[in-house]
This record gives sequence, C-alpha cells and structure tokens, in this order.
Amino acid sequence: MTGLPRVVVAASIVVLVGVNEARADGGAETGNPALTDAGMARAWRALRAMDCSRCHGKDYNGLAAPSIVEYARTQSREMFLRAVLEGNPPRGMPGYRDNPSIAGCIDDIYRYFLGRAYGTIGPESRPRSGRR
Repeated sequence: MTGLPRVVVAASIVVLVGVNEARADGGAETGNPALTDAGMARAWRALRAMDCSRCHGKDYNGLAAPSIVEYARTQSREMFLRAVLEGNPPRGMPGYRDNPSIAGCIDDIYRYFLGRAYGTIGPESRPRSGRR
C-alpha cells in the first residue's frame, strides 16, 4: 500500500505540469491575455522602445530602480504622471515630458501599469503579432 500514495503524487505532478504547459500560450487562463486595446499596445511598445526594463526590471517590478507596477498601485494618477514626465534626475530617472512617444501616450502607460498592478494584465501580455 505504501506504493499507492507515491503513484498518486507522481500522477498529480504529471497532471499539474501538463495543465501549466497547456496554459503557457499567453491566453486569458494565464492572466497574460494579448493586449488588444490599441492604446495599451502603443504604451507597451513605447515602454519597450525606451527600455524602461533596463532599470525597473524585466517585468517592471523593480531592479536598480523601484517597481513601476507597485508605484501605480500605491500612488495617485497625478503622482504617477509627475514621476514619469518630470523624472527624478538626482536619482537617475530622466523626465519624459519632451519625449512624444512617452508623453503622447502617458494615460495609456498609466492604464497599463494599473492593469499590471491589479492583475488584469499579466507580465507576459504582449500586443498581438503583426505591427511592431
């Protein structure tokens, strides 16, 4: 009888691994749906073009610089916009007020990070392939 629990545990692990692999396609089940909103897709592309992840980490959860995701969760919209547009040059954060690719979609950038903060957008969510 001692072999039965091991078989059950092994079978459970196989099932769980299979479920996770089946969900690794970026579908809604993973919390990483494709970004189909045009503004959100534009914001995602702008963040990638500016390489914000270089300082804020691959998923923007912090690295050399603080988490943008957490900042969106804990600060007001006005504080978020000020931080991005004005920056904090003494701490190495440039301001993006004069950068049209960021300033032009700042509201969508804020919506993107709010979605990340509240789990409606996953860290692996990307715009659909096609236009880049």
